Amino acid sequence: MADSVVDSILAARYYRAGEKSFEDVCRRVADALGETPEETKEYFEAMMNLEFLPNSPTLMNAGTPLGQLSACFTLPVNDSLPEIFDAIRWGAIIHQSGGGTGYNFSHLRPEGSPVRSTDGVASGPVSFMRVFNAATDVIKQGGRRRGANMGILNVWHQDIMKFIKSKAKEGDFSNFNISVMMNDEFMKAVAAGDLDREWLKTAEGETITVREIWDGIVEGVWKNGEPGILFYDTINSKNPTPQLGPIDTTNPCGEQPLLPFESCVLGSINLAMFIRADGVNYDALDKMTRMAVRFLDAVITKNVFPIEQIKEATNRTRKVGLGLMGVHDAMLMLRIPYDSEAGRNFCEEIMARVNDVAMQESERLGKERGTFPAYKDSVWDQQGRIMRNSALTTIAPTGTISLLAGCSSGIEPVFSFAYTRRNTVNKTFIMVHPYFESELRRVIAGLGFSGDAAEAKRDEIISHVHETGSVQDVAWLPEAFRAVFKTALDIKWRDHVLMQAVFQKHVHASISKTINMPFSATKEQVADAVLLAWKEGIKGMTLYRTGSREDVVLALEKKEEKKAEPAATTPEPQIVQQLFARPRELDGRTFLAQSGCCRLYITVNTLAGKPMEVFIRTVGAGCEASSNALGRSISTGLQNGVPYEKFVKQFAKVSCISAVRNRSSEGMSCADVVGKCIELAATNQAIATLDNWVVQTVTPGVKKGNPCPECGEPLDFGEGCNMGICKHCGWSGCS
Repeated sequence: MADSVVDSILAARYYRAGEKSFEDVCRRVADALGETPEETKEYFEAMMNLEFLPNSPTLMNAGTPLGQLSACFTLPVNDSLPEIFDAIRWGAIIHQSGGGTGYNFSHLRPEGSPVRSTDGVASGPVSFMRVFNAATDVIKQGGRRRGANMGILNVWHQDIMKFIKSKAKEGDFSNFNISVMMNDEFMKAVAAGDLDREWLKTAEGETITVREIWDGIVEGVWKNGEPGILFYDTINSKNPTPQLGPIDTTNPCGEQPLLPFESCVLGSINLAMFIRADGVNYDALDKMTRMAVRFLDAVITKNVFPIEQIKEATNRTRKVGLGLMGVHDAMLMLRIPYDSEAGRNFCEEIMARVNDVAMQESERLGKERGTFPAYKDSVWDQQGRIMRNSALTTIAPTGTISLLAGCSSGIEPVFSFAYTRRNTVNKTFIMVHPYFESELRRVIAGLGFSGDAAEAKRDEIISHVHETGSVQDVAWLPEAFRAVFKTALDIKWRDHVLMQAVFQKHVHASISKTINMPFSATKEQVADAVLLAWKEGIKGMTLYRTGSREDVVLALEKKEEKKAEPAATTPEPQIVQQLFARPRELDGRTFLAQSGCCRLYITVNTLAGKPMEVFIRTVGAGCEASSNALGRSISTGLQNGVPYEKFVKQFAKVSCISAVRNRSSEGMSCADVVGKCIELAATNQAIATLDNWVVQTVTPGVKKGNPCPECGEPLDFGEGCNMGICKHCGWSGCS
């Protein structure tokens, strides 16, 4: 807690009058929730030791006159102007108190349908979403958190195509994540290839097929990560109170499917704090799980709800959302690869245990204090279990509280093991993940390095990770080390989906997680990921193709700049003169080759198959500066429209005395070798003629992206939030 960045987050978001430390915050919250001195002490120590933290509204508001402690809310939007504007008013009150809201707009009539009361026509869900978005713009949550919404439309609504395309332009609906609610009937048609089936007719009588909707969803996800996906039948098959009606709405990050007017309180156990040398301290984890259930149940009892309907609905079911954070940290400590069968088995065992113990504690509380009021005819009533809470577990986004706890977010893999932070006096420094650094030092020592040589190796790797985000292309590091220390962008999308599915088996609500895909991912792969998620029983998903959102922003800026320019006679010069908008990640190949005078490491990065960057490093007698300059010059040409073939053709004509003398290198100059590497990368050819060339695929990252509106650092897109999360100051677009 000595970190100046953490101190600034606490001061900006959590401190109340007179508070100067995290201890003060923990004391206030524990005093507000504990019923006995023993219970108060237990709550205080769990938070102070960073073993468990509740959601931000509880940390901010417990023990204050505001007293609003919930993070997640859902509000109904019914089909009349008074009801629509009631929902806007309620949402504004919730945002002001520190919560985020979810809306399903499917109950509104489609655009163009008749309105009898005025003899007019309806403007449709998307038009009213604009009003909700504008209202959110003028409300800042309690002066400490911005408003955030989830907008949902059912796949069987007649305006579904308008909804899918509503966020195609970057900046539209900036206060909304949007998701399509899809049913099994639709997904079965997609899985069976019945894409030309007529799915619905619009208000204007236009036929829309399964293919049009599916292609629109996939296109949107591929382009900028929107819309998200929700599976209606999967959600409702696990509805704990079906007698109260179906669930069709979630909170902004999708991890809480809730009935109208329900809210949920969230809290997360820091799993990394329960790892010891011989594995997991299950006794301590069980004890913390029981405490967390009591803590969250107390939050419901002490909560000051923003409107009466929310108070009634929340108390009727008493849903709590206990989850985990620090999961990847725990796996790193145990040296378990995230993207392995062993990793999934470990996580399933942990989540199953937490879920089971949470249910046992809720059952104990139910016998002691009484069941939730909607118990009769619930799934628990049918099972004969006397439960205090209708639902107990979820995996929530933990962006800010995981920064406070100093652990990895939720169940997400670490995004980078080295990143830049800026302190309170505006000096920047590199933060290195502690488990990564300690294991790196051990590995370097095991390779025989010591003293200054070991430090040089350590600095080399930290610099490389800080620049590229990965160690997967560092061949001299042991394979076992690289297998464990993979980041979110190193892990294949299929392994992301399978990990989410493992947790979903033992989570009552849902999961806030992002399925990361490389920039090179195809639309077919996006479609495959959604189908796999549905088949694996996931309730909802967010996919993000790395760099896609930043690319959209830059493209829009260029388009606006060109409005004032005279029209070109042909489109060709415009394409050539466009500035290169580098995404966060590019595909690439690294070649190790021998020219006439030296060995060369040549990396060629491509965008959509076209070479866009060349990096050259010489080993031996070659001139490093000249090689660097050559690479930069080639990159500048490629990024300004010079065809790669021109470089290949011209470099083939370059001769070198050393190359001529050294026949073993087939007389090639360095320039000729570079040209051949560019050609190989562009045509995706394997090495067939030179035995001493080694090829490996790399996907370097770039410290670039949309800036945080508060501190200016690049935003991450993870934990199910497509409005961005700042790992520097804790700002989140999704509450």
